[in-house]
Amino acid sequence: MIYLAFSCAFIFGFLFLRSKRRLEDTLVELSNHRRDTLTRDQKQAKAHDREIQHLLDALPYPFFSINDKGLLIRVNRHARTIFGARDIHNRSIRQTFLDASIVTLITQALESPDHHREILRLPANSVFSSKPGDKESSWEVDLHPLSLQNDNLEIQLMMRDITASVHADQVRQDFVANASHELRTPLSIISGYLENLTEEGGLDNKELARKMLETMDRHVIRINRIVEDMLVISKLESDDAAPLNLAPFNIAVCVRDIIERLELVIEKQNATINLEVPEIRITGDHFYWTQILFNLVENALKQNPTIPLKVRIQAEADKKGHFTIRISDNGIGIPSTDLPFIFKRFYRVEKHHSQTQVKGTGLGLSIVKRAIEAHGGTISATSTPGVDTTFTIEVPKFPPAP
Repeated sequence: MIYLAFSCAFIFGFLFLRSKRRLEDTLVELSNHRRDTLTRDQKQAKAHDREIQHLLDALPYPFFSINDKGLLIRVNRHARTIFGARDIHNRSIRQTFLDASIVTLITQALESPDHHREILRLPANSVFSSKPGDKESSWEVDLHPLSLQNDNLEIQLMMRDITASVHADQVRQDFVANASHELRTPLSIISGYLENLTEEGGLDNKELARKMLETMDRHVIRINRIVEDMLVISKLESDDAAPLNLAPFNIAVCVRDIIERLELVIEKQNATINLEVPEIRITGDHFYWTQILFNLVENALKQNPTIPLKVRIQAEADKKGHFTIRISDNGIGIPSTDLPFIFKRFYRVEKHHSQTQVKGTGLGLSIVKRAIEAHGGTISATSTPGVDTTFTIEVPKFPPAP
């Protein structure tokens, strides 16, 4: 009996240990399976996150995902570029954007889960400034609410830089307004004089009538010049402008032609033109180069009608094929406060002119700048009033194809 009891105990113990091992093996297997499943799920989740991040990085504008606590939980490459070395992940909107208008807009979107779209004008010191030196930048801001499964609200913020578009619209509006103003003045003078001349006895005073007609003639010339300049600059700035008519030509011959056209004015003002222009052949649009040189030389003469002006024109081409031309004079010059603005349309530095003189169109230097840029070049100006004023043009000998 003792032997039988011992045998049964042994068998039961053996079976217990075996069952225990099987249970442990099963638990280990389940644990490993669970671990493998979790690892696989984590890998899939990470792969999914990477795929989403790649898609967001492919967007052409900054993207921010903001949770209901106002923290940035996801951003794309363009957004990171704006903030540079600053780590904005999991930062609050106030710490990140540092601009009350953006923070207010996001806060409103979090409080009212509706689609919001606004155009914001941000100051020059904002991190969203398009370029250094810009007075302000304009951004189109889209806020899309996203309701998650756990009823938490998430805001998708997208920003598009529309500074260039807003600036272009403003330039067009200013152009129309300025052009209307510039044309209104001579037309009003002509209309007034015509009314006087067509009244009964208006032609009796021959001397007065002659002066009126001379004044009208000057203003007709001015209107024609304004219209011509407006057509030229509109063509240069048009998106569908015809390409430059590029062809080799002799810059020295072009300069001499300009001087010949201005010969009567030069002799009348007792001005001196010194040419230091070698026989250089450059590639460019001959029409626009004529406009460039004529406007610069004529501008120097117009700004100095009463002094014996000396104008110096120099040109050179280096071994790398870059072409440089300088036009300088010893006239009254340009005040330092005006220098940054002289290439803007309708900007004039003519405060010294008498009221009887017909002003220029204010488009000449703007045309010069646009024509040079169309050739891939640049123009700059320096001036010491009464001593030296120099315009320097630098352009490739063979400008880029349009």
